[in-house]
Amino acid sequence: MAGYVVDPAGLENAIKKLEGIRDDADTLHQQAAEVKPGELTAQDTYTAKARQAIQDRATADSGSLSMTVGELRTKLTEKIDAYKSALEEYRRNDEAAAAEARRTQA
Repeated sequence: MAGYVVDPAGLENAIKKLEGIRDDADTLHQQAAEVKPGELTAQDTYTAKARQAIQDRATADSGSLSMTVGELRTKLTEKIDAYKSALEEYRRNDEAAAAEARRTQA
C-alpha cells in the first residue's frame, strides 16, 4: 500500500510561519484602513480628488490594498487549516498503527 510520510515538526513549523504571516497581514490591513495622504495639504479641488483617490486605492472594496490583504488572509487561513487537518490525520493514523503494533506483539 502506497502512503506518504509527514514531518510533524516541519509541518508545525510551517503552520507557525503561516500564522505569523497572517498576523502581519492583519496589521497591514489595519494600517491600510488608516491611510491618510498627509503630504497632500493644499485645499484645492484637484488635491482633494487626489487625496480621495489615494485613500480609495488603499481602502475601497475593489482593487484596494485592503481587499488584497483580505484575500491573502483568507488563503493563508485555508492553508493553515489544511495543514492542521493533515497533521491531525497523520497523528491519528500513526497512533492507530502504533496501537495495532502493540496489540500484535502482545
